[in-house]
Amino acid sequence: MLELLKPWGRAIKYNYMLRRARKLANHANLALPETGSMGLPPIHFFFGCGRSGTTILGRVFGTHPEVCYLFEPYHSWAAIDDRTDMVHLYVEGEARCIMRAEDASDAIRARFEHVIVREGLRRNLPAVIEKTPINALRLGYLNELAPTARYVHISRDGMDVCRSIVKRAEAADSRIAGVPNYNHWWGRHGVKWDSLARDGAAAGYYADEISALQNDMAKGAYEWLVTQREVQKYRATLDSRFYEITYSDLTHHPRETIVGICQFLGLSTPDSWIAEVTSTIKPGRHGGDDVLRLPPTMANDFNNAQSRFAFAGRAAST
Repeated sequence: MLELLKPWGRAIKYNYMLRRARKLANHANLALPETGSMGLPPIHFFFGCGRSGTTILGRVFGTHPEVCYLFEPYHSWAAIDDRTDMVHLYVEGEARCIMRAEDASDAIRARFEHVIVREGLRRNLPAVIEKTPINALRLGYLNELAPTARYVHISRDGMDVCRSIVKRAEAADSRIAGVPNYNHWWGRHGVKWDSLARDGAAAGYYADEISALQNDMAKGAYEWLVTQREVQKYRATLDSRFYEITYSDLTHHPRETIVGICQFLGLSTPDSWIAEVTSTIKPGRHGGDDVLRLPPTMANDFNNAQSRFAFAGRAAST
């Protein structure tokens, strides 16, 4: 009986979250003072290809006494800009994975400030950290909405990421009442993959090789590779506001990694908090005998990116 009720429970929860976010977004229709004069708390973004350790990293900082932590607020983004719902969980329409500065507008910026940034004020906390993996493909868009934000990128061995994506894509625990044919990774009717493939091709990422990707392992590799390419694209633009770690940094050297991020974000480093959160982080697991086969150019770039981070896994060329 409980399993039968879970899809309805999820539907009720998501509907409530979206209605609340839309109510906040509607406040953006009110006259606003100029951006920067509102005393808004600083906002920081944690991101990386999905299944790269963003949740572990976010969970750590979600307990920081100075942080208002927002865990993957897809409902909020849907209320701000419905194009961001790349899985059609909340709204059906134009789904976008890659988003640029030109996709932002004054109206979207006002809704962003009301729905997300002001959450820090509502909770009376001095800083906001928003964690959404897909934001790795929206750095130009985010930089336009929040030109002083700081960005923390976490990267993980692409082979481990691909294996994890396959598991999520095949998971059977994501049914939602009223949302037919919903896949936990690729969304309703596979809309996320369609969006990623379309946006990636338009951005010049392996347009002539995408059609050869026929399984979740290869499609996950494409998402990981496009994420790496997009992050590299905006690294110079973000400059001193950009900070990068690896999953291995976090799991093998948690104290040094967490302290480094705190210093980058201007957060305090209470000894008791550091001791508590580092005790919860365990070394990551590797392994699996899956073979990743990619078209030639994609395989070469995947392996080069792996080498840059000294990650072990390699793709085979088809």
